[in-house]
Amino acid sequence: MIALSPGPSRDTTFRAQLAGALWSVTKNHAFYGDYFSRDQAVRSACNGARTVEASGGQARVLVMPNDQLIAHREAA
Repeated sequence: MIALSPGPSRDTTFRAQLAGALWSVTKNHAFYGDYFSRDQAVRSACNGARTVEASGGQARVLVMPNDQLIAHREAA
């Protein structure tokens, strides 16, 4: 009998935070992108989260300060 590993986690966290003069976004603590404004960073993180969910995963977007949870789904 072959044991199957559960595979990678399908739970993804995008985090946007101010790093010096740029807004930096990470995906599960790995670099995702740098942006000149908070709005650009949040938009990119939300797009990434929707992409994860479109492939069957779960995602959340957190924004500093205080890891504020941001709604990332588009209104119907």
